[in-house]
Amino acid sequence: MAATNESTGARQGRAAAGTAAFFAEVVGTFMLVFAGTAAVLATQRLDPSEGFGVVDDVAIALAFAFGILAAVYTVAEISGAHINPAVTIALAAVGRFPWRVVPAYVLAQLIGGLLAGLMNWLMFGDSARELALGGTQPGEGVSWWTALATEIVITAVLLVVVMATAVFERAPGAGTVSGLAIGLWVGAAVLLALPVSGASLNPARTLGPDIIAWSFPSWWIYVVGPVVGAIAGAALWTLLLERGDKQVVESMGADDDD
Repeated sequence: MAATNESTGARQGRAAAGTAAFFAEVVGTFMLVFAGTAAVLATQRLDPSEGFGVVDDVAIALAFAFGILAAVYTVAEISGAHINPAVTIALAAVGRFPWRVVPAYVLAQLIGGLLAGLMNWLMFGDSARELALGGTQPGEGVSWWTALATEIVITAVLLVVVMATAVFERAPGAGTVSGLAIGLWVGAAVLLALPVSGASLNPARTLGPDIIAWSFPSWWIYVVGPVVGAIAGAALWTLLLERGDKQVVESMGADDDD
């Protein structure tokens, strides 16, 4: 009977943890998507001139960086702070996350993106739907393949950062620094890719606002690009970079000196 009770308690504990992880992914994804997409809409309201200026680009990049930093620190200990379907799928593809949990995480992330889109609509009104509630699309004159390649590359680098800091905790300070490292790269990626692809790196960041606005400009780029890039980045780390060891390299140099 004791063994049975322990088994039941363990199952209940896992169920509670799974539920908490699901809602943590909803909250974390909402924080990220809302921070960035609301900044897109806010800059346009403050400066309604056509297009985005340098100051606007910097403000949007900082909003995404701060949003993901806060989200990682808030939910990392509960769900691992994937807050991105591409991250979840890539970690599963390299054996760092169970495939059976992927659908629940992706659903939670999409819900978070949808809630962010709804909040944007509430804050900025129907006029914001003309900008797809802060959604992404290729820049003017940018071909679909250029936007796709951009999304693949910037998301691949994101996964290298995630693998190095959050999964393998190789950064100084281990997991404590992972949110900062990830936030810095997301901010940099948004700043450099915003006029090219819109800098999504995250299907939930694009699909959530798109669905609420019911506007889907080149939506497939922001599903295929981040997922392919994320898997490539995770594979690159797992197959090549994981084996690197600074101490070994330094010892090789010491051997050469001898």
